[in-house]
Amino acid sequence: MFGKTRIPPYVPSADRLVRRQYVEEDGHLIWFWYTRTGIIVKWSLFLGITVLLALYLILGRMHAKKRVRQGLKPLAYHSILLSRQERAGVDPRYAWPQASYSSYQPGQGYGADHYGMHSMPPPVYDPNNRPPMYEGGPPPMGGSKVDPVQNGVEPVRQPSDDYAPPPGPPPSAAQR
Repeated sequence: MFGKTRIPPYVPSADRLVRRQYVEEDGHLIWFWYTRTGIIVKWSLFLGITVLLALYLILGRMHAKKRVRQGLKPLAYHSILLSRQERAGVDPRYAWPQASYSSYQPGQGYGADHYGMHSMPPPVYDPNNRPPMYEGGPPPMGGSKVDPVQNGVEPVRQPSDDYAPPPGPPPSAAQR
């Protein structure tokens, strides 16, 4: 497979195109990209693209910093090469928001009057072990903060003997 490469069978119209991709070296047909010249071309393309990208990054950053020093906004194609602080010097959209310190005076009637809420509910803890209740009227029949079912209907409960242990003592170790 690697020593002798055969040209794959193609339709006659594509034969000339396929033959151009193969080169004869030492009596063998080799695909062009595996010849010495093909490898040089591949690496040249890779290094050329890498150098162009590096030049864009380096020269673009230098150009953007030069524009910022002159007080101009960086252009769109190289503004990503600057930090937010550098862009904030010429573009107010990138400046950090200014801290505004102001005192808040809630006035009288702290709570319901200023926040649009009801008065604060009572604490959960009660030394007399009563369930906590809202002020301002009785709850619905049988309802409280502790009971999730507040409609007065008791849920169906399982009989207590359903999960009772079997009668008698447990078996001895020899019977297990």
